[in-house]
Amino acid sequence: MRLVILLVCVGLSFTPVRGANSALASEFYVSQAGNDAAAGTEREPFRTVKRARAEVRKKVASGLQEPVTVFLRGGTYELPETLTFGPEDGGTKTLTVTYAAFPGETVVLSGGRRITNFKQDDQGRWTADLPAAKAGKWFFRQLSVNDCRAVRARWPNEDGVLRIATVGDGVKQFTFNQPLPQTSLAGQSAEMIVYENWSIIRGLVTSSDEKNLTTATAMGWIGHGDFTIASPGKAVYLEHAREFLDKPGEWFLDRAAGVLHYLPMESEDPVKTVAVVPYLERLIAITGAKDRPVRNLRFEGIRFEDADFLLPAGGYNEIQAAHYGTTTKERTYVHPVAVECLYAEGCRFERCRFAHLNSSGIGFGPGCRKNAVVSCAIEDIGGNGVMVGWRGAGKLKSEALDADWDDPADAPAGNEVANCHIQRCGADSRGSVGIFAAFSADTRIAHNLIHDMPYTGISIGFRWNTTPTTQARCIVENNHIFDVMKTLADGAGIYTLGFQPGTVLRGNHIHDVHRSAYAHGGAPNNGFFIDEGSKAFLFESNVVHNTSGDAVRFNQNEREWHEWKDNFLGDNEAKGKDAKKITDKAGPEAPSR
Repeated sequence: MRLVILLVCVGLSFTPVRGANSALASEFYVSQAGNDAAAGTEREPFRTVKRARAEVRKKVASGLQEPVTVFLRGGTYELPETLTFGPEDGGTKTLTVTYAAFPGETVVLSGGRRITNFKQDDQGRWTADLPAAKAGKWFFRQLSVNDCRAVRARWPNEDGVLRIATVGDGVKQFTFNQPLPQTSLAGQSAEMIVYENWSIIRGLVTSSDEKNLTTATAMGWIGHGDFTIASPGKAVYLEHAREFLDKPGEWFLDRAAGVLHYLPMESEDPVKTVAVVPYLERLIAITGAKDRPVRNLRFEGIRFEDADFLLPAGGYNEIQAAHYGTTTKERTYVHPVAVECLYAEGCRFERCRFAHLNSSGIGFGPGCRKNAVVSCAIEDIGGNGVMVGWRGAGKLKSEALDADWDDPADAPAGNEVANCHIQRCGADSRGSVGIFAAFSADTRIAHNLIHDMPYTGISIGFRWNTTPTTQARCIVENNHIFDVMKTLADGAGIYTLGFQPGTVLRGNHIHDVHRSAYAHGGAPNNGFFIDEGSKAFLFESNVVHNTSGDAVRFNQNEREWHEWKDNFLGDNEAKGKDAKKITDKAGPEAPSR
């Protein structure tokens, strides 16, 4: 189904002009059958994107006179390293540099490596020798098989079965409500995962027996009470051990032996199966400067796939929306992004796919202006799908979780996420969201389809009081959000924080907001969760129904702090003809629909 959606978008969307005699653009071609010593023409293409970039750079240096397009012929290009673009690689204020899939062909820029040496043993399990893993040069936490995320071998196989009974020694020693596997998990890179209210915790297991388990680091963001630390009653599971490999679709990497183990599905064939493991953490880096941004760099019809996010040395103690830390007194961090944009202006990703990225997907950081993610498929993402206001780079006022930009001019402005299909984010970090926007101005989030999420669909703002920040005038309109809050609690279809003057939430259709049986904490899940400090919003013509909690919930702010017009909030109100006019317009527009 995902492939069909992508092909429809490719078939109906704008394709760059191509042709040897075209006066409208300069063209280069890249093919896996090409040669980097060739001329880079359609008949004599280059072999690598890096080589084409070098030729584009020459044209930029000499002064662009026309747009430049690099056509990539079909195939999977395994990137040896992060592909970087600077001001010398982009266009001008009026002319573009575009990297595009050749019409009708599928192009993948992959940070992974395909596994082609699987062998099947007498028990039906597959194994593949990975010498680089045995040498300690390669470790990964993700495997995709036939374009689907495989399950990192886990126990128990069902969520909510295993729960913490007691906690000791600085939140590093645990007992549980039932016996653990008798074999020690030490030395297997096994992880303990705890479901918090609105976040998760991951810690490396250093020892275990049938009754006790110890982790290398404290489990949780210490200092925030019981909300974000491992405590009795919370649901937990264990991941990545040979003993857990008991269900088709699961895998385990034996680091000491350098062997990947996979338990195949009944229909899978080791010869025909496409199995890919990530090698890079970051695929693309677009990096300009304050006084010299990367301008008008475009990507069209390209798939960005296969990137990893390794367990941090201090463990992964998620705070909220793919931000994490160790204690409330120490600095906080944010997920890396597979496609990173800094001081980028007028850059655009259209009809692209972002998938099998164990980090967050694409992030717009300091100095990003008028960039767009349009008609893209964003799926199977470990963290957040799109981040406008990604603070993994740039100077902030402090190291606190809600720190604003030190220079207000660094706040991303005028960026857009529109007509995208976003699903299955939070695959590794369950407290992640589809679209995150904070410490940014004039962001437009419109006509997206967002569903199948463990937590919230869209999150705007990241300050827990009413003090002003650079976050302002965010437009969230005509989005279709459903099948969210499937795992965690205290979230919503759309979640807000802080004072955001000029912000508008309009024409959104939100429904099927769930609450799992093992969600921790008493807070409900809602259509809109208007959380701490939220102020100065306009809610207009939204439709919300079939939510596990109320359609709208307020926490430490009041309804009167906002303006309300013509909303249909609740199952009964959502049934009328006027509500249907709104829901018919929500979600992707043609031809992206």
